[in-house]
Amino acid sequence: MIQITRNPCILVDGSSYLYRAYYTFPKLTNSTNEPTGAIHGVLRMLRYLLLEYQPSHIAVIFDAPGKTFRNELFPAYKANRPPMPDNLKKQIKPLYNILQAMGVPLLVTPAVEADDVIGTLALEIAITGHSVLISTGDKDMAQLVSSHITLLNTMNKTILGPQEVYKKYGIPPALIIDLLSLVGDTADNIPGVRGIGKKTAQILLQNLGGLDILYDNLKKIATLSIRGAKKLAITLEQNKDIAYLSYKLATIKTNVVLKKSYSDLKLSMPDIDVLRPLCKRYELERCLKEIEASISLDRRKLEI
Repeated sequence: MIQITRNPCILVDGSSYLYRAYYTFPKLTNSTNEPTGAIHGVLRMLRYLLLEYQPSHIAVIFDAPGKTFRNELFPAYKANRPPMPDNLKKQIKPLYNILQAMGVPLLVTPAVEADDVIGTLALEIAITGHSVLISTGDKDMAQLVSSHITLLNTMNKTILGPQEVYKKYGIPPALIIDLLSLVGDTADNIPGVRGIGKKTAQILLQNLGGLDILYDNLKKIATLSIRGAKKLAITLEQNKDIAYLSYKLATIKTNVVLKKSYSDLKLSMPDIDVLRPLCKRYELERCLKEIEASISLDRRKLEI
């Protein structure tokens, strides 16, 4: 099993956390009937990360409201997703305020997705030799995995390094985008090539290579032990534009211009005067007690 280096830089997919918390944890409300379940859930998952991995640097990244460059490429991108529930919308701003008061860096970048911000930061940080842990439930992120970048699914504690990605998907991280370009992604409404499933895509990629190599060697497909191999080359040729569109949609952007870099992601001391009333309003007594105890312990260490 892969071991995560202690004190990694943790990049949290805040949008993934929000939805998972909202649909997984109880639908809690406070005494004034304000929804709080997603807030409690996100903080619980985040608290686990902080205690388990003791990061010196961390950021929680959320999707900005509005469309992104992918909607310009493909207007139907994510069109099958229902609108965000009102009870979840109401918890976003309070959650932002609580995280900032906790000293946790927060990033929300317009016109791109949280994935793109995470991808940009992960590569920038990994190049410097620091270990990066991306906490998400999004399979698209597997394309970022390397010797310095690992994935963690907080809900089931699954950790993916390069070998684990290969074991799970049958291909290395470098071919994850190619896989998605062929099979598509129903969650994001990425079309892929109709009629090509995961097993067929794996055989194609394992034997021939990525999308460019695949299209340069369509004649070789007939030699592979794939059901309907002779017709497969025709299907791919007819859907070439869709395959490459899907490739663009599935590719995480890693050159986003950001206002924050690694040095800005240092976990800072909580602003207890701001945090205390927020925790009382949203009835986060346990969270507040843990943070106050942590501050007290840090002060005692400084006095020694």
